[in-house]
Amino acid sequence: MPRILPQVLRNLFRKPFTVKYPYVKVEPPEGYRGRLAINKERCIRCWLCIHTCPARAISVDKETKRPSIWLGRCTFCGECAEVCPTKAITMTKEFEYTTLYEK
Repeated sequence: MPRILPQVLRNLFRKPFTVKYPYVKVEPPEGYRGRLAINKERCIRCWLCIHTCPARAISVDKETKRPSIWLGRCTFCGECAEVCPTKAITMTKEFEYTTLYEK
């Protein structure tokens, strides 16, 4: 107990190392691969994104004939964004998929 007491007192007055997320927003680092975004007007329907997706998270919407992403299956590898010739698929910095409920 006596050996631990000085360390406890030192840490008692230090600033916390963690952030009080979700109340304090954090900016993701550069190069972060977040939620995918599709610009449907730029899509030329080459379907390279569908063929390169390792998780098979991209499919074609039957009505609009445009790609759609199933985020529950996506591994956020970024292969689809790299292979897209028109850059219609981009990786955003969004990482929040839930909402905060306050009582």
